[in-house]
Amino acid sequence: MRALFLMNMGGARDEKELKEFLYNMFSDKRIISSPIRYILAPIISSLRYKKVWQNYELIGGSPIYKHTESLVKKVNQKIDIPTFSVMRYTSPRAKDVIKDNNITEAILFPLYPQYSTTTTESSFDDVEGIKTIKIRNFYKDEKYNQIVIDKILNTLKEWNSEDVNLIFSAHGLPQKIVKKGDSYEKEINEHVKILSDMLQKNGIKFKSINLAYQSKVGPMKWLEPSLDDKLKEFKNQKVLVYPMSFIIDNSETDLELAIEYAHQAKDLNIEYKVSKVVNDDDKFVDFIVKKVNTILKG
Repeated sequence: MRALFLMNMGGARDEKELKEFLYNMFSDKRIISSPIRYILAPIISSLRYKKVWQNYELIGGSPIYKHTESLVKKVNQKIDIPTFSVMRYTSPRAKDVIKDNNITEAILFPLYPQYSTTTTESSFDDVEGIKTIKIRNFYKDEKYNQIVIDKILNTLKEWNSEDVNLIFSAHGLPQKIVKKGDSYEKEINEHVKILSDMLQKNGIKFKSINLAYQSKVGPMKWLEPSLDDKLKEFKNQKVLVYPMSFIIDNSETDLELAIEYAHQAKDLNIEYKVSKVVNDDDKFVDFIVKKVNTILKG
């Protein structure tokens, strides 16, 4: 049977699942290439999960499943092949979806607009034993980008855009991964340019448009500027953040950006908003369906 896999990282709905998520992530060769990952993964997951779960409880666990399940349901109503949610580090895992549904061929659609070995390629790694058609990225697609623009404008509401500093926040990545040839930073920069040009063509002017990186972990050098540093540039001003690396809201958007960075913004007397991302927007459903149908016809 042929199927469509909407692929993402996964998330935690309880403490046990958070421990599983951390173990699987730090065991991933795309995250830590050295064999030392087999030592680090059980240590990190065992030491961190209880403390991290205390933060997750602020949002009732990761919202990634709720939004993904709704997206899958909507796509399934409009497409001729069955659609499944497939997560990299928590269930439903690719191997189980393949086995339980007798799948022999799949279109792999990672829910990451930009490609990275740590996200897109890692998701591809998890699919074995079947024929695949891979969608590498879609950040250049005008229809997708118009949905992003609509989300940004919807979040502005009563604010005048010319008084607002827009920050495109991208999930961070260690610089050594980029130096090895990962195209993520290049694609992020291109995507910011594309979105900025679209805003300008639509006559929407912001006080400034910026890029920053979030979610740094550990002592190694990560992509810069960090969102922590970027926010410091806008003391006593208005800031709107769009999480450009994500299609589905998750702990990085609903917890890290919407709660933790909001505390920093408050300390800087910043009027601060975080835009919701695409999630199960009907226009995004149509975008997926059209893209997959083009593949099926081709």
